[in-house]
Amino acid sequence: MNCLELRRALGAEPGRRTPELDAHLEQCAACARYAADLARLEVTLRQALEISVPAAGARPAAAVSERGARPRWFALAASIVGVALLSGALWTLYPRDALATALVGHMAHEPQSRRKGEVPVPPAALAYVLQRSGVTLAPDAPLVSYAQSCWFRGWFVPHLVVQTPDGPMTVMVLPHERVATATMVEEGGYRVVIVPAERGSIALLATGPVSAASVAAIVARVAAAVRFTG
Repeated sequence: MNCLELRRALGAEPGRRTPELDAHLEQCAACARYAADLARLEVTLRQALEISVPAAGARPAAAVSERGARPRWFALAASIVGVALLSGALWTLYPRDALATALVGHMAHEPQSRRKGEVPVPPAALAYVLQRSGVTLAPDAPLVSYAQSCWFRGWFVPHLVVQTPDGPMTVMVLPHERVATATMVEEGGYRVVIVPAERGSIALLATGPVSAASVAAIVARVAAAVRFTG
C-alpha cells in the first residue's frame, strides 16, 4: 500500500484498520502524522456537532453567562449539521473522493482567490453571489475577502474565501452535493473537509500547516453562519 492509497482509505473511513494500513503507518512518519491529524479532526468535529435533545415538554434551560458559554456558532453548527446527519440516509450519496477531486480541480481556475487580505467583499456583491444559490450568511460569519458565483457540477454555487488566524481558506457552499458524514481528504496539496449541511453540504479547502483543530473550528463557524433560503 502506498501513501495515496492509505490517505484515500482513511479519508473515506478514518477509523479503518487493516494489516496493510498498520504496516504502512509503522514505516511512514508522514502518513502516521496524517492519521493522527485526521483522528483529532474527527474528535473535534464530533464534539462540535453534538446535540442535546431536551425531553418532551421540557422548558429551555436558562442562558449561561458569556464567560462560561460555548461560542454561539458551535451550538448553531450542531443544529444545522445535526439535521443533515439525521436525514442523511435519505440522501443520494456522491463518492467523497470524487467530490474532493472536483473541488481541487475547480481551484486551479481561480488562483487569485487564495490571496491573504483584510478587505471584505462589498455587501451588495456578496449578497448577489449568495442569493443566486439561495444562501445568506449570518453577521458573525468570518470575513469574506473573495466571492464568486461559480459553475460547479451543473449548478451555480458560492465560492468564498474567508480570512482566518491560519490564513485564507476557501469555502464552497454546495446545496446540491449531499454527503452523509463529515470527512477529510488530502488532495492536490489541499486539506479538503466536507460536512453535511441543512441542505446539501459545505466544503472547506485549506493549504499549508493548518492544524486539525483550527480547520474544525472554522468549519463549525462557517456551517453555523450559512442560511439556506431558496
